[in-house]
Amino acid sequence: MLSELVDPKGRIPYDGLKAMLGQISLSEFTEQARHPFLVGKELYDGELRKKAGASSSTSTIRFTNTETDNHLENKQTRQAMDISENDEEASPSITHAIYMLRKRRFAPEDEENVFKIGRSQDNDIIIADYVISKHHAEIILFRNMYFILDSNSTNGTKVNGRPVTSQMKIQLQVNSVISFGRYAFVFAPPLQLFRAIRREIIET
Repeated sequence: MLSELVDPKGRIPYDGLKAMLGQISLSEFTEQARHPFLVGKELYDGELRKKAGASSSTSTIRFTNTETDNHLENKQTRQAMDISENDEEASPSITHAIYMLRKRRFAPEDEENVFKIGRSQDNDIIIADYVISKHHAEIILFRNMYFILDSNSTNGTKVNGRPVTSQMKIQLQVNSVISFGRYAFVFAPPLQLFRAIRREIIET
């Protein structure tokens, strides 16, 4: 079961997902995966995009890179972002992560279609890095469409390079690139993720 792979942070181990998808059909997977996934852009670009046969449109967008983003100009900016001298590099474990949109246990019923993202343990997706605000952003499902809203985060949320505010929802399209601070994720549908990983299984 896919739900058994998801850890309390909403994250799915890649090797575990790969093993599972080698044993089940597409229909079985999509029955369990009702929403798109947040796939770390480095994992997506390095392992999945070509195998998925996805549009190359996301690869042409210039995103904020860890190497350029974290060489901050002064200590005041560094303190505002809450980054220590030893925490300048983005964590590879996050840049290669896969997060599943799902509600945490005991979440309020009236928030069923709201997926909260942030550093705090009361979020549905927990990204444990200090450039991520305790309550960073929300993805909202409304009439089978997905929208994203920033939660007044310190380091901001972007969709395809476009800043998201707390006053304006932006609709998410397939393969949209969502950036939370220095971390970028591809909004990948279950079908695409399934095909990419199955092709990797066949090639290996």
